[in-house]
Amino acid sequence: MNDYWRYDVRIQVDSNDVSLFHLAVRHFGDAMQWWRIAEMNALDDPDLTGFDVPVQLVIPDESRGDERRGLPPS
Repeated sequence: MNDYWRYDVRIQVDSNDVSLFHLAVRHFGDAMQWWRIAEMNALDDPDLTGFDVPVQLVIPDESRGDERRGLPPS
């Protein structure tokens, strides 16, 4: 996917951010949207505790109109 929209947000994360579930709650209000962040950043594991150094992730803009909810598509 990795097509950045004009209003996507780039954030810096490290192991203190714990997981994509936490980021999804912070940015979308729904932990089950973690896969949207994973998909945008080519990640397949929601666990962020393995990051030794801060990394930059892209948070997809909510206005993308993605109707998919809950778990990632299979």
